[in-house]
Amino acid sequence: MQQTNARAKKSIKNAVVSTAYYLIILGLSFISRKAFFDYLGSEVLGLNATAKDLLSFLNLTELGIGSAVGFFLYKPVFEEDHTKINEIITVQGWLYRKIAYIIIAASCVLMCFFPMIFAKSELPLSYAYIVFGTLLVGSILSYFYNYRQVLLSADQKNYKIIRNNSRIEIIKIILQIIFVTKFSHPFFWWVGLEFLARVFATIGLDRVIRREYPWLNLSLRDGKRFYNENKGIIQKTKQIFFHKIAGTVLSNSSAPILYAFTTLTTVAYYNNYQIILQRIATLMRNFFTSTSAAIGSLVAEGNKKSIHRVFWELFDSRLVIVAVILICSFHLTEPFISVWLSSDYLLGRRFLILFLILQGILMSRETVDSFINAHGMFQDIWAPIVEASLNIGLSIFFGHLWGLEGVILGVTTSLVLIIEIWKPIFLFKYGMKESPIPYFLGFGFRLAVILAIAYVSTWIVPYLPFHEEASTSIAKWLLYSTETTILVSLMIIPAFWAFSSGTKNFVKRMTSIITSEFIKRTGR
Repeated sequence: MQQTNARAKKSIKNAVVSTAYYLIILGLSFISRKAFFDYLGSEVLGLNATAKDLLSFLNLTELGIGSAVGFFLYKPVFEEDHTKINEIITVQGWLYRKIAYIIIAASCVLMCFFPMIFAKSELPLSYAYIVFGTLLVGSILSYFYNYRQVLLSADQKNYKIIRNNSRIEIIKIILQIIFVTKFSHPFFWWVGLEFLARVFATIGLDRVIRREYPWLNLSLRDGKRFYNENKGIIQKTKQIFFHKIAGTVLSNSSAPILYAFTTLTTVAYYNNYQIILQRIATLMRNFFTSTSAAIGSLVAEGNKKSIHRVFWELFDSRLVIVAVILICSFHLTEPFISVWLSSDYLLGRRFLILFLILQGILMSRETVDSFINAHGMFQDIWAPIVEASLNIGLSIFFGHLWGLEGVILGVTTSLVLIIEIWKPIFLFKYGMKESPIPYFLGFGFRLAVILAIAYVSTWIVPYLPFHEEASTSIAKWLLYSTETTILVSLMIIPAFWAFSSGTKNFVKRMTSIITSEFIKRTGR
């Protein structure tokens, strides 16, 4: 229990720092998005989203080495085996350097097809090359230098990464808003600051790693020798590669497919919804992010009772937050877009429902995924192949029939089959060595509670005082969002407290940690 609480304390520290910085960036992002739409235009923003997705497909050549290295670092970090840590990260750096050269070559080939890819765009073709080139530089820097941050993550010091990157991001966004709105040639100011931010973030992260781990001494010339001595990394990498395919297809196929059936403007409108929900999802992910390393340490310890208990604590606590986010988003997203940009940017209530279902699956999957990763279980390579095939195939098929909504329906269908059904079976049957039926019964009951509360909220929320005025100003929207969030939270939290043991245990653990820290700091 003491070890578990120690891990929880580190997780809380990561969560507090991550949340504080992210809230600042979240506010700045919405301000900057409005400025960028006004001064850069929806075509440029759609181009940026499409270029990011194209580059992400090239990053598949990373194969999953970073994830495999993270898994193999849990034990030596726990044992403070500096020699082994140096060996493992040296192998990673040696392999990453080779991958960087492959990505550069592949990018040059891809750019030869830009005249065809962006034929429908009204922007100068040079814009596509500049945006893609800026993103490429950031990616290459991660392969040459930033890969060492995996040690900070495995050591539950992810907050140091976030603190470094967030400071640069905040400065970058503020300068972009100023230069884009006040000076001529806004596109070049915007993209130039994007480039500089990536360079300075890399320099800052290098200093953090050197200061935190002065004993980290990597000689990439020894990479091949250590590679031969750590074959397990490559074995896991081969398995993880297929899972990365599915993840990349999921994250980065929607924009190109949407562009095929619509326009860059529609992609930009869709990206507005993504920004809202994904910013919130990222905030939640940052809050839970260090639990991945804690789970890895917990599984390495091997206490089955603690593993089972912590699983349901994390699952229920995350599900409570996801439920509140989704129900509130159903009521708040359209009024917010109307105030933020205008009602012309809305894509319809039916799209919103499908989009929220998709985001709900993505936000709630993390607990199962984290425990699978902690067990090192990547051997189900058929699952990501099926998921990626269904994702692309159904998105194209349904997209042809129903456009934007069809693309979202195709993605969601693939996730339900693999993420919601197969992954829990895989974890419980082969990882925890127990029947998955109690999980599905428990999850089904929790889902029914959430759906019932969501339905009831559609009858109650319209009677809230600021419902009718929510779309008239940001102040009225903030009041409406506050009363909606309070209402939904008062419906969800007591229900989960009454019906789920994981919620009770999570609250008790957090209360115990906070109380002990208060006593230690105050001496009471």
